[in-house]
Amino acid sequence: METITALVACGSAFALSYYLGHSRAPTTFIAALLGAVSGIGFAVVFFALTLAVTILLPDTFDARTLGVHFTRLLVLAPIGAAAIAALTHRFSATKTQF
Repeated sequence: METITALVACGSAFALSYYLGHSRAPTTFIAALLGAVSGIGFAVVFFALTLAVTILLPDTFDARTLGVHFTRLLVLAPIGAAAIAALTHRFSATKTQF
């Protein structure tokens, strides 16, 4: 259960960073920053929501596994999201529209 929610949070961060890098960022550096912020944001949202569910419904999540997934998500999601946003921005910038 913890793994599925962590994968959903990571996929959501990557999707948002793709969107931000493709159409919203003016430069590659800003795209990378927005991607990193989206990765951190989704990691925090993942932790807050799973913690709230654990408080409301005890024995739903394993606390140790939740902590391990949060730590991994807090490190890997910003790096991956920043890379996706920067590469998406660079790719979309090469396609000039006349």
